[in-house]
Amino acid sequence: MKKKILIFEDDLATAELAGIVAEQLGFEVAYRIRTDSVLSDVAAESPHIILMDNWIPGDGGFDSIQLLKNTPTTADIPIIFYSANTDFAGLAQTSMADAYITKPFDITDLEGIIKRLIPDSNM
Repeated sequence: MKKKILIFEDDLATAELAGIVAEQLGFEVAYRIRTDSVLSDVAAESPHIILMDNWIPGDGGFDSIQLLKNTPTTADIPIIFYSANTDFAGLAQTSMADAYITKPFDITDLEGIIKRLIPDSNM
């Protein structure tokens, strides 16, 4: 059974690029363009890892990560937080995310983070 990544991203090009990276690592990919129903979306998809944009419509990435990490059924799902914000490191460190990366991201950096968080992902 393939592992699944759930990508919360409203920019189609960025979502597709991240999805290609995940597929090359052996993941099944699901996408969402809003975070209004983040808990039900995560429950429906049962992802092994989440990629969360900061500036996404709905509740936004930061608040969505806080909600997921404070909900017992989703708290252990690794989350990669990312943004084009130039001062993102401080925000990311307080978000409760397991890792963060800035956009535009380097493909090998994203691969490395996914492999670190999900060590048995396919190479």
